[in-house]
This record gives sequence, C-alpha cells and structure tokens, in this order.
Amino acid sequence: MAEELPPNPRGLKAVVIILGVILVAMLALFIYGLATKVGGKKGGITAELRIPAGETLIEMTGAGDYLVLRLRDAQGAERLLYVDPATGKSPGETRLTPEP
Repeated sequence: MAEELPPNPRGLKAVVIILGVILVAMLALFIYGLATKVGGKKGGITAELRIPAGETLIEMTGAGDYLVLRLRDAQGAERLLYVDPATGKSPGETRLTPEP
C-alpha cells in the first residue's frame, strides 16, 4: 500500500520548522535566565555595622533584601535590627517586649 501525503506538505514543513525555531529560542532564553539568576549581582559587599556596646548578636537571618539581626542588651531586652547589606544602613528596628 502506498502512503498518502498530506494535502499540503509544504505548509506542514513550514509549521514544523517554525515550531523548531521557537523551541530553540525558548531554550536559549531559559538558559540565559538561569545563568543570570545564578550569577546574581556582580561585585562584593563591603559594609560595616557597629553593634552598640552592651548588646549581643543572638541571631541573624535574611528577609527579602535585608538582614535581620536579633540583638539582646545587658538587661535582657531584645530587638530586631533590619540592615541593608549593600549599604550597611538600617531602615528600622522592632523592639521585642514580653507580655505582662
């Protein structure tokens, strides 16, 4: 038995070529996105943060673009200090007080 060709093999060939080009372009964009995301920001961070005398660093964690430092003073009071690691500046803090 002879196989029948589709009514318009040129149109089918064009669709296959276009979809192949789109697939290769999407793969290239995916690899580029992965490479730039993994690469991250260029350059090192050099910032100095001075912790006030009498306070102790208890814990440090990241929250978005900020570092969150948990500090305890000599009386046992704690606070969360938010720091931008790129500049070393603090946009604010949260005092932690126990309930009475």
